[in-house]
Amino acid sequence: MRARSLHPRATLVALALVANAGVADAGPPARVEVTGTRVRVADVIRNAPADAAEVDLGPTPAAGGSRLIGRDQILQALREHQATEPARLPEAVRVVRRMRTLTLAELEPMVREALRQLPRGASIAAVRAPRSVEVPAGWSAVTAEMPRPPRRTGPFAATAIVTFLGGSDVIARVPVRVDLTLSAEAATPDLAHGTAVTLVVRQGLIEVRIGASAGADANIGDMLPVVLRPSGRVLQARLIEPTVALAVEGP
Repeated sequence: MRARSLHPRATLVALALVANAGVADAGPPARVEVTGTRVRVADVIRNAPADAAEVDLGPTPAAGGSRLIGRDQILQALREHQATEPARLPEAVRVVRRMRTLTLAELEPMVREALRQLPRGASIAAVRAPRSVEVPAGWSAVTAEMPRPPRRTGPFAATAIVTFLGGSDVIARVPVRVDLTLSAEAATPDLAHGTAVTLVVRQGLIEVRIGASAGADANIGDMLPVVLRPSGRVLQARLIEPTVALAVEGP
């Protein structure tokens, strides 16, 4: 008995079902959240062999972005490092940066700690951080920088840039408003105009110290004119200690 052949339309339907089944089996790439600035094989493959786990697969995407890592790219990295290839590899993995939401209660003490070395006479009155802020997870240190307050008394508002570091890599920067209170001590310069100062002149391995006087008020780190004694010549220098300035031009 001859088997009946399928109607052409039925054959097309059957082929479409098979094709759709293959697509369904493939599915979307797995999504993996990664902490740190580099993606490792261990991040995208569970129970990766020990010699393959730390093989580098490139940079982690920026916050809010993603990166697709395919099977061929994983294999290439493993073979370049002569690492053991796992028995099963995904066709593709979508990598995203793991994020963490910090509340005001968490962020405020971080800012205060990072700004503990304030200029003389300045104190933090309030930290006006957002109610919450989202930053990449995995930081190891938090630092903060803000403009030096003016030499005066009273309140002063400034914006501190809070930096989250993962090792030596910057993973996030967040601006935070900080209200300072400046005391009478903050209004007094580190070095007053006319005060005796030692001018340090460096040329290669040679260092010369010359008596001079401050040509203006200055704080440590500021540029100021210094007047050489007894010639009266004026040079530009940077104040590096309360009574020591480093010349930025030759005498």
